[in-house]
Amino acid sequence: MAVSGRDLGSRRAGTGGFLVVRASALAIAAGALVLVVLVAELPAFSFAAWRMLFAGLWVRVLLAFWLVAVAAHAYLGVDSIVKDYVPSARGRLLWLMGAACGLLALVAYGVAV
Repeated sequence: MAVSGRDLGSRRAGTGGFLVVRASALAIAAGALVLVVLVAELPAFSFAAWRMLFAGLWVRVLLAFWLVAVAAHAYLGVDSIVKDYVPSARGRLLWLMGAACGLLALVAYGVAV
């Protein structure tokens, strides 16, 4: 029996999604490693030292890119799960819109803070 393109779920994601997930995973791991190194090099673990660490523009830019990588990785994971387990198109749309709005709020809040 032939399988139509509509019944494939997340298996239709393709190479683009695969590469984004792998690249975002590498960015998340590298960002976590950089953060651990930066926190380990702090002279004292205090609010003033933490504030001094995030005063540099390059740290804030790296944190913003890291948040975008986390959001992209999470969205593609939710997308895969929703496409596999939510049967109705309306339900998939609502779940994916909710996930996108939540992740955009997370990134906006993280950049603002």
